[in-house]
Amino acid sequence: MQALFAKIISFFMAILAFLGLVKPETPTNVDPGTYQVNGKVVTFCFDSNPTTGYDWTAVLDGDCVELTRDEYKQDASAPGMAGVGGRQYYDFTAVKPGTVTVTFTYARSWGTTDSDITCVAVITVADDLTVTVEMTQQ
Repeated sequence: MQALFAKIISFFMAILAFLGLVKPETPTNVDPGTYQVNGKVVTFCFDSNPTTGYDWTAVLDGDCVELTRDEYKQDASAPGMAGVGGRQYYDFTAVKPGTVTVTFTYARSWGTTDSDITCVAVITVADDLTVTVEMTQQ
């Protein structure tokens, strides 16, 4: 039980470093802030471990971007190894100028706890479809 608790604490410490705004397939954790994205696709990458019951969800409030990828990729591990974490990827593609708020939540589907994490991204799409992101953790 103590080993499981230590793993959960270590996992959440890593989550606090928490969010990557990166090119697909190259996760890097960065702090909340404002990011200028090269191109019209923005990728969010979160550390994740669905074997704990926790899962990321993304809720959009706006229509200037489309969700074009929602994918979990498990870290490399030995065959048959259980409890391996990985990364959750979300790609959003700019489709028209405007602003959208995306709320990411890391929680269990059956109830809320103090360990739940909420991150909010305000995505602004310019006339040329370039993207700026303001990221906060709540």
